[in-house]
Amino acid sequence: MVMENGSDGNSGGISRGQAAIVKATPSARRLHAQAAIECCGTARLLRGQAAMEYLVTYGWALLVLVAVVGVIFATGLFSPNNFTTQECVFQPDIPCNSFILYQAQGHTDQSTLQFSITNGLGFPINITNISYIATDLGESGRHSYQDQRFLNPNAAIPLVSGERHDDFSYTFNGTAQPDPGATRSILVSITYLNCRHSPCTGPYTTTGRISASLQAVS
Repeated sequence: MVMENGSDGNSGGISRGQAAIVKATPSARRLHAQAAIECCGTARLLRGQAAMEYLVTYGWALLVLVAVVGVIFATGLFSPNNFTTQECVFQPDIPCNSFILYQAQGHTDQSTLQFSITNGLGFPINITNISYIATDLGESGRHSYQDQRFLNPNAAIPLVSGERHDDFSYTFNGTAQPDPGATRSILVSITYLNCRHSPCTGPYTTTGRISASLQAVS
């Protein structure tokens, strides 16, 4: 049977569903739009809530991390002094046995370096001079210092082979003194004569480095 207008149930016109949409009332269209808006709003709300929870959770973690780092810095754990090796090194045949950099109680304008060495050269020597190079120790900046006792030509210190001498010391005077616990590196130059035969020959110079933390002593 041929339908009027040349159309049947499957072609040539609009379907019943399309007709229902076309014939939808304005009220139905408003309800559909409102539902879509509410859906989008709920999604945005959920995303916002998730972002807030993320900020709260990791915000507290960040605050705790900052507090821990602050405490570590306050205790001085990251101080450069903690990463500086204390040492006293000369040439192998003149070993350094002991050393100390100290400040006597009540003498905040003085720091004294004391060290000992052993003559392992295999022959007697006469030490005729000792000089020091230090930074911010007594005076601000880098300076050289001369052990004044060796200005006397008769003040040479003789060391036979294998002998140890414990009384090498120098006091750095001035207002630029480190705080107790602070480390200073000092270059020490020792000038000596070779006295294997008479007369002694030389002079010869050996240079070492002493790195020590300032200690407060009573």
